[in-house]
Amino acid sequence: MFALANVAAQAPRRSATNAESLVASAAFFHGRSVVLQQRFEQDRDLTRLIDSPKPIYVFWKQRPPSDQGEVRGEFWDLGRMEQRDSRLAGYDLTPLLETVTRGQWPARDQVYVILNATYMPAMPPKAPTVRAIALAPDSYMDREVRVIGRFKGRNLYGELPFALGKSKWDFVIESADGSIWVTGIRPRGKGFDLDPGKRVDTGRWLEVKGVVKREGTTTYIEGMSVAETSPVEETAIEVELPPRPPEPPPEVIFSAPVADDVDVERGAKIRVQFSRDVNPKTIRNNVRVSYLNPSGAEVTDRRPPNHSVAYNDEAHAIEITFAEPLERFQRVRVQLMEGISALDGQPLKPWSLTFTTGR
Repeated sequence: MFALANVAAQAPRRSATNAESLVASAAFFHGRSVVLQQRFEQDRDLTRLIDSPKPIYVFWKQRPPSDQGEVRGEFWDLGRMEQRDSRLAGYDLTPLLETVTRGQWPARDQVYVILNATYMPAMPPKAPTVRAIALAPDSYMDREVRVIGRFKGRNLYGELPFALGKSKWDFVIESADGSIWVTGIRPRGKGFDLDPGKRVDTGRWLEVKGVVKREGTTTYIEGMSVAETSPVEETAIEVELPPRPPEPPPEVIFSAPVADDVDVERGAKIRVQFSRDVNPKTIRNNVRVSYLNPSGAEVTDRRPPNHSVAYNDEAHAIEITFAEPLERFQRVRVQLMEGISALDGQPLKPWSLTFTTGR
């Protein structure tokens, strides 16, 4: 979904999830620290998660003593990375690529890996928790549960990949590194009335009673009651990870139309894709569209094309839509000005695209 507003930078926190959710929302989890409670198997020199919709391979810091427990590490979709990416340094991916892609670098959504992985033995909790449901939703499906978590509004901090969209009162609760949607009940009770759209209301601890449900790969609680409560101790055992090397600056990797294209449809949208996420807030006022005269200079005696810009965070792309068709047989220049940057502040080098409209 295209959106410019209310998109925050990905937080460095770890996300408790499961293999099905990782595969379904690979773009969301790409580059995030995750934890899964998943069995795995050794296939020659490769470790692969069992019961995953698509293969997910694990590269260990230290080989685990068991084949069942919590797997923790950084999730990556190799197809969203360059083969020479510095974050892949130190990993021999040759056996993996020879096994799954005949040695070729994969396309997106084809090969997933968990890097810098560690293992922790896992024991199921005595009572359901937010974290336990996030790790193993099938174990709690259609069961009535009572869980405690911090109120995080309508996914205001981006803990989960999808909006639930069932009612205006849908909200997220979080505990330890797990998060889950709650629907069917307004977050209001004795002494509290919380607005899912306001960050100022977040952080309050709630006890939610309801039934665990699933829609697609999105797990949620169909709420029956909600009450304010005291914080609980549900701290997952932490594993110290080495600092990540800085990511390379974002760059433009694709555009439609392409540079110097001719006979471009006058009402077509312009699409520009980046190598990684950019901060949507930095796009505002930094996209310029103008007509050019035959000498290549900008036309100043008439109004430039009126346009709007939308950002698709999953595709790392912008779409430029024109209020009315462009003029016929005109050279058009699209400029991404200085000031656009990635979520981590790395700047995008100014870029431009020139094409000619058709009839």
